[in-house]
Amino acid sequence: MSCRGPAEGTSTVIRNALLTVTLCLAVGGCADGGFSIGAGSSSTRNTEKVADAALGVGDYTEAARLYERAVATSPRSVEAWLGLGRAYGATGQFIRAQNALAAAQKLAPRNTEVLVELGHLQLSQMHPRDALAYYDKALAVDGRNKAALTGKGVALDYLSRHGEAQQVYQQALALYPTDFPLLSDDALSHVLSGNIGEGIRLMEQLLRDPTKGRTVRANMALAYALDGREADARAMMSGDVAPDEINRTLAYYRQIRKDYLAGKPIGYLVFR
Repeated sequence: MSCRGPAEGTSTVIRNALLTVTLCLAVGGCADGGFSIGAGSSSTRNTEKVADAALGVGDYTEAARLYERAVATSPRSVEAWLGLGRAYGATGQFIRAQNALAAAQKLAPRNTEVLVELGHLQLSQMHPRDALAYYDKALAVDGRNKAALTGKGVALDYLSRHGEAQQVYQQALALYPTDFPLLSDDALSHVLSGNIGEGIRLMEQLLRDPTKGRTVRANMALAYALDGREADARAMMSGDVAPDEINRTLAYYRQIRKDYLAGKPIGYLVFR
């Protein structure tokens, strides 16, 4: 998870959770076999595959159009409704996304991918408590579900329940010890809970992975700023962020730091 300044809209934490961290675009088997319900014609399945591909490359408008066609021809396809919900959510059409995912859940109430996606949708609207309810439902079906565990940790950090979040991350890391998003989320959670030194130490280890460095550098910039090391925070963002954006972000972090030093919860400020 990583953080943004106030001028950037939805936080990278949530965006990562939805699009690059816990969102599994590959359709697979589910705990209740939900995707087998009303699979539809081969033509519908082909449409869904093309829609999956469009969603995977970020062409959300085209993906939504194709999923709409799929649900029109096969209204009992959980896969099509799930994809449609994802596509709507990615374009900020939250009500339509909720309706599509509700249709999928009605067809397959214990489908963990649907439940997790509903949790992601709530997080994207900054409703972490509602997101927690969906993640817990998914975990009641499959306690090893990585997406649900990651999402639950993020939601708890959002609520500044960092101790609980870290317990979730440790539970997940016991199952998936090398998972980068979990490691990154755990490190940031330590920072937010006041253990800046440990959080930075963990982040420094993650920086050894050059392909994931940008996310970690963003988290380290926040950690440095909260620690009063603004020059280090600026240096960490340089090369990734435009100079004017760095200035806005640092100004916002200064505001957050005041509450941080006063011992106030800052999760909702970081992730807004």
